[in-house]
Amino acid sequence: MNQDQFLDLLNRQLEGTLNPEEKRLLEKLINEDSRNKVLYNFIVSKVQSSQSSIPNTESAFDQIWQQIESTESEINTVKSEEIATPSLRLSLFETLKLKVKQVGYPFYLAAASVLIILSTGIWWYKHQARSIEYGMHYSSAKGEKRILNLPDGSTVWLNGDSKLYLAKGFNKKDRHVKLIGEGFFSVAKDKRHPFIVSYKDAEVKVLGTKFNIRAYPDEHKIQTSLVEGAIEMTDRTNGETYRMIPGEKITIAEKLVQQALRKTRIPLVQRTELQIQEGEKMPSETLWLENKLSFEGDPMSIVASKISKWYNRNIIINNTELENTTFTGTMEGYNLDMALKTITLANPAIRVKHENDTIILY
Repeated sequence: MNQDQFLDLLNRQLEGTLNPEEKRLLEKLINEDSRNKVLYNFIVSKVQSSQSSIPNTESAFDQIWQQIESTESEINTVKSEEIATPSLRLSLFETLKLKVKQVGYPFYLAAASVLIILSTGIWWYKHQARSIEYGMHYSSAKGEKRILNLPDGSTVWLNGDSKLYLAKGFNKKDRHVKLIGEGFFSVAKDKRHPFIVSYKDAEVKVLGTKFNIRAYPDEHKIQTSLVEGAIEMTDRTNGETYRMIPGEKITIAEKLVQQALRKTRIPLVQRTELQIQEGEKMPSETLWLENKLSFEGDPMSIVASKISKWYNRNIIINNTELENTTFTGTMEGYNLDMALKTITLANPAIRVKHENDTIILY
């Protein structure tokens, strides 16, 4: 159990997600087991040296995997062609973690090598996000929507309280933008210049397609919805890449809530189908383009966030039990009072009060 725990804590330290208590536990495990100490020093030294010269992650990963297979036959149950798939690399990590107690010291160092490859890839994604310089930017206020025509012919719709930044040299080598908030993208096709959207701890790469991204700083998840074409979405917290097809939505929990989700066994990444409500032609996630405020099984924290940005009013929830309450429906032409009344009719336990310019749900 200590080896499993040690590998997990070590991997998370490389990601930079350890809290102070977990750091103390990692130090304890290092001091109590000489193998842990050797492994820790080995990985840290290799990661530090690799960050100055990033290797070819794919080929290095394949080489390490071949070493592991020749070291111990017990892990042959995991197919090498599956392991080589980027989207299954965390499955490899889990497999290594489960096998450490059963296999000898050489495999332990092989596991270390794989961790180096994983952590190096994660570092690369984060480094790339930091190294991009942005110039021109657009913004929309709460309650406002904007349509932007970009220099490459792409069109972006910004929902309320959102910002879009264009990288310097946009449309020369690639088309890199950064989104804070919510935006719908209709990307002009250009095979020579990939269109890349960075948002929170994720990234989408496309050639030409239509998709929606919701990534507000005050919401504890990001949602990517594909309407047309094909995209690759990368989660920079773990380096995983997800290929999406039209009609799909991927929801990723923010790092702050991932630990709680692990305890409840709720998936950190959820892949679902886009839903079209009765009487509508477009998915719920894109109805804001038609000036419709839409909810699709949203918890009350998201409901409050959407209403706040739609009507430019500060809304807070003063009852933690309301987080288990959800709401589905579409509103068109409603004023704020009508919207709040609709929600309370659907959920009679919710009460509303006004204090100065703030609306409190309790």
